[in-house]
Amino acid sequence: MDKRQNGFTLIELMIVVAIIGILASLAVSAFQTYLVRAQVAEGVNMAASAKVPVVDAFNNTGRPPADRVATGMTATPGDTQGNYVSQLQIMNGRIEITFGNDAHQDISGETMSVTPYTSGASGGGSFVWRCGAAPVPPGSTEMSGGGITAAHLAPSFDTRYLPKTCRG
Repeated sequence: MDKRQNGFTLIELMIVVAIIGILASLAVSAFQTYLVRAQVAEGVNMAASAKVPVVDAFNNTGRPPADRVATGMTATPGDTQGNYVSQLQIMNGRIEITFGNDAHQDISGETMSVTPYTSGASGGGSFVWRCGAAPVPPGSTEMSGGGITAAHLAPSFDTRYLPKTCRG
């Protein structure tokens, strides 16, 4: 009498569990990167609110605004913050975003800049913005005037966390 067993052997079950574990670890890593990118996107969106005051100050004075006060904002950088952004600073026209509060540990305390550039006839045309590790916008120069230049700074965290428009 031949007795045949139906089902899986222990080794087959262990192989399946190992494969599921590997796939889960990849998914967790990808999801964590996605979460940090969403937090960085909050900073980029907050910087958008400071773009108009920077351009207005430049149009009124002919030079990049030295600080937040020159743009008509409060003097305290911590007055502009969100869930993942601890402060928003203006430095010679450049918008400097500092991450903190509930931000992921990989970006907490780190900074990223959004820099204005002028394009067109002798810089008096339109304004374009460069963020993170993005290249210099073609045909443009950093906003400058009155001996002040809005010099761009690279982000102080891994560029994989930057939104697509801010990557090099």
